[in-house]
This record gives sequence, C-alpha cells and structure tokens, in this order.
Amino acid sequence: MDFLFTLKFLKIAAASIVIFILLDLIWIAVIASKSYSSSLGFLANLDSKGKVIFNIPIGVFVQATLSLGLSFVIGMALQLDNRLIVSVCTGAFVGFVIYVVYDFTNLSFVKGWPLWISLIDAAWGTTQGLLAGIYVYYLNRFF
Repeated sequence: MDFLFTLKFLKIAAASIVIFILLDLIWIAVIASKSYSSSLGFLANLDSKGKVIFNIPIGVFVQATLSLGLSFVIGMALQLDNRLIVSVCTGAFVGFVIYVVYDFTNLSFVKGWPLWISLIDAAWGTTQGLLAGIYVYYLNRFF
C-alpha cells in the first residue's frame, strides 16, 4: 500500500478530478442536455425564465467524489497489475456499477423516471470509467 495517500496518489487524484469534471460538463451541458431536459425537466429547479438552477458546490463535490473513487480503485488495480487493459477494464466496470446503482435506484422509485435515461446514463458512466482508466494509467506513469 505504498500508493494510497502518497503525494503521487494525490497528484493523480487531483488531475483526475479536473479531467472527470470537464468530461462530465461536456456530457451534461452539450451532448445530453436536451435529452435530460426533455425527460427529467419536471424534476429540475428552474428560475423564472425556465433555466436550470444548479447547486455548483454540491455538483462539484459529487463529481470530485466519483472521480476520487474511480482513481482509488483503478490505482489499486494498477498496483496489482500495471497494464493499460487492467486500468481500462477496472475503470469501465467501476463506472458501470456506480452509474447503474444511481440510475436504477431512481428508476425503482422516482415517478416518471424513464428507463432509457437510466440506460443512456449507465452507458455514459461506463464510458467515464473507461476514460478514467486511460488517464489514470498515464497519470500513474507520468507522476
């Protein structure tokens, strides 16, 4: 366990948080914005002009926590087997699990939550994890 809470891990985690947030911002604000708005807009906190009001501190906290968890698990996998394929597969699996738990929990009790949103978001989480596997692997080599 010469990795966890070392300066190297903290550097990897910090860089990962920035990358993860930027990728998720592109996903939420550009790629999936209309789909999420049309399907989940009834749940959004809107201003008088109909624009979504985001709670930025909470959003950043959640994104940073997700990224930190991915960085930790991927980093631990790399301690066991330092190969890109291990990093990518670990990241994809963990991203899948995290997003499926969130989305399908919502599907289980939020009235009107669409199945297709859960499926698309789970696919995005898997992709986010896969991408985390790539950049955590290379950050681990760089630092």
